[in-house]
Formats: sequence, C-alpha cells, structure tokens
Amino acid sequence: MNTATLQLVKSYGGWQLLDAGSPVFWFPERAKGLEIAKIMADARSLYHGLPASVEAEDDEGKFEIVATFG
Repeated sequence: MNTATLQLVKSYGGWQLLDAGSPVFWFPERAKGLEIAKIMADARSLYHGLPASVEAEDDEGKFEIVATFG
C-alpha cells in the first residue's frame, strides 16, 4: 500500500515542506508549515483514498511523525 509522506525540514532559517523529496513551500515559522502540511496530507488522503502522513524534523535533526490520515 502506498503512503504519501510530506516532510517539514529546517531550511535557510525557516522550514521547507517536501513532497516526495521535492520542495513545495518554504515557511518562516514551523507551526505554519505544520498546519499547511497537515491540510495537504488530509486532503490527499481523502481524495486518493490512501494513507498520508506528515513528518517533521525536530531540534536534533531527527524526524518524528506528527500526523497520519487514512
């Protein structure tokens, strides 16, 4: 089963949203990046009927799953 994963990573003093490894958006604040990433993942899950998740980099550079849909 395919799972779509969006990743929020530290980038140039802000946060870059990656979709399948490709940059999509840049945000100055982590909270706003997470908000948009969750909306996108939820919409993708509803539209395609497949699971979608959001991973975010923490302060140590490790990824944590912050939301899953579907």
